[in-house]
Amino acid sequence: MSIPAVLVNQDPHRNGALSLDGAKQLQGINLENRERSGLDFPDRAHDPLGKEVRSLKAVPSSKDIGEKLKEVVATLLPGLRGMYGRTEEELDDNLAVPIIKGEEMARNLIREIGCDYETAKDLTVLTLYDVAILIGDTDSMVLEENGARKRALIQYVDGITEICSMAKESGILAMHFMNRGRGKENWTGKSQEYLDQHSYGGVTRIGTALKKKILDRYALGNPDQRKPLLVLIVTDRAIEGERRGHLKSIIRDCVNERAGVGKGFEAITFQFSRVGNDYGAAQLLRALGQDPDLAEFINVLPDKFDLELQPADKWIVLPKILLGAILPKWHQAAHRNLAKIKGSLADKGKNVAGADPEDWWE
Repeated sequence: MSIPAVLVNQDPHRNGALSLDGAKQLQGINLENRERSGLDFPDRAHDPLGKEVRSLKAVPSSKDIGEKLKEVVATLLPGLRGMYGRTEEELDDNLAVPIIKGEEMARNLIREIGCDYETAKDLTVLTLYDVAILIGDTDSMVLEENGARKRALIQYVDGITEICSMAKESGILAMHFMNRGRGKENWTGKSQEYLDQHSYGGVTRIGTALKKKILDRYALGNPDQRKPLLVLIVTDRAIEGERRGHLKSIIRDCVNERAGVGKGFEAITFQFSRVGNDYGAAQLLRALGQDPDLAEFINVLPDKFDLELQPADKWIVLPKILLGAILPKWHQAAHRNLAKIKGSLADKGKNVAGADPEDWWE
């Protein structure tokens, strides 16, 4: 279908907004409001112009992407200079490929899946990172809430995978369960079949599994680490079967080890999320988020990852998960935005384990 002339505003500071008078007259839809909200058209059957409109959105240039990546390495996270270069010449050489990939990534985010301009530009920072996921796999993940937890887990993994596969052709560096299974590397696919076939059971030893399944393989003692590692941990329960303070020690020791071998304190960072309404899991994330000793190295999604997210919430929640531990903007601002989303910091409910979920922490 052809569309009438559309005036395109190329000013990047307006988040790629378009003057859509022609399209509005043809469709009778208030496209301006949807553009400002960052929403794209989730029901394309009722929006035949959606694809054409998205194809006209402004996208960041290679110059824009280069400035963003240099700002991260040189100013926001200067410890990354050990990986990306201490001189301007080294920095330019090492960022050349991420800049090219970032420009392509931003274009796809904006024109294919409806991300807004500024968020897409921020997400290109992932071209600098490897990403690993550690998944809680106790039987409650499949048995509780009539399967809603596992459905939310599938949505979580697929959302992360979609974005990470734009940042890096090989997608997610590694995806492992806390208890069972061998895990996957270079993951780019849909997760439902893989998660359906997994045998769930065991306990939530987050610190033990984090060290064994992720850190020992991809960080600790690795002299060839060329990219910083973002570790995403998703659980539906509080920690069980692990000595008090173990997780905190694991995180702190890993950060210190990476700094001690010249990779920098920013060589590894951690993000924690939860699915489901378990009170203990909510309290776990609360304790993590309030610990001053870990504030520089971790980030927490305070609300549960929810299947009922609205389309606009996607571009709050997924960037918060992927960027909250990297960019101060997302670490701070997303906490305010998340207050608008259904749910609360700690869902009301009974702690079925009968123990104070903060007992293990200090």
